[in-house]
Amino acid sequence: MAACSKSDPTYTSISTEALNYLPYNLVRFTITDQFGNKARGGGDLEPGAGEGSIACCYLLKGTDFKVQWTYYDADDWRPGEQVKKQQAETDVSLPPTKEPDSIGSRILEVHFYPDRHVELAFPGEMLGSTRLPIVDVSRDMAKRYGKRLDKKYEDNDAQSHRRISRTVAEAWIKYRFTDRGDLEQYAYYALLVNPRFDAHPEVQKLIQSSKGKPGAFARAAAVLSPTVVKELGQNRFQAVAVPSIPAGLVPLPREENSHGRS
Repeated sequence: MAACSKSDPTYTSISTEALNYLPYNLVRFTITDQFGNKARGGGDLEPGAGEGSIACCYLLKGTDFKVQWTYYDADDWRPGEQVKKQQAETDVSLPPTKEPDSIGSRILEVHFYPDRHVELAFPGEMLGSTRLPIVDVSRDMAKRYGKRLDKKYEDNDAQSHRRISRTVAEAWIKYRFTDRGDLEQYAYYALLVNPRFDAHPEVQKLIQSSKGKPGAFARAAAVLSPTVVKELGQNRFQAVAVPSIPAGLVPLPREENSHGRS
């Protein structure tokens, strides 16, 4: 057990709030400080969920923490089987922060990113703290393209949300897109036009030129030339290199896992 220094910040009566940007369901998590104190949370959060759902009350000390969590792919399951849960962990640092006087304001946000790094924010907010608008993109896609998605994939609502969530995760891992419009355009082209659309040289130019400019990709992608759109639709173009996604970060689509449709 590490010795406690007077300089180590101490956070008492804190609540935890997980924000799940993983393309997996987040079952539960544990935060352990360097002195062995633990804080927990979770609750089978689907991709994009967690905002407004808190667990209390915990004590944590110091600036260095280990976060461990359990997750699973809801599409790699069918009735009668046990859920195939997996575990992951990472180390996280939190700079010393003044503790709010109000116990109700002592919310520790735990942001789980698609590349499985975790960020802590304190004090956090009950609502309005989402950094990756997965739910909004999923709703926008369902509202604007629901019939086309249904015809192509025959998903139920939950399956469609997970499919869109996977695509949002891919966009973040590859290009760090966080803008709602950028993510929606990426999901549209990836799911309804061509899953490798970003390998088109003209699309890659747009992506590279939009770096650091939220919304720029969405505006450019919305007015792609008819020639490029036709080439994407026919899958006839000279592909260029795109960033790779490490194995396991994004689950296989429902129709490609070992059970097929569930």
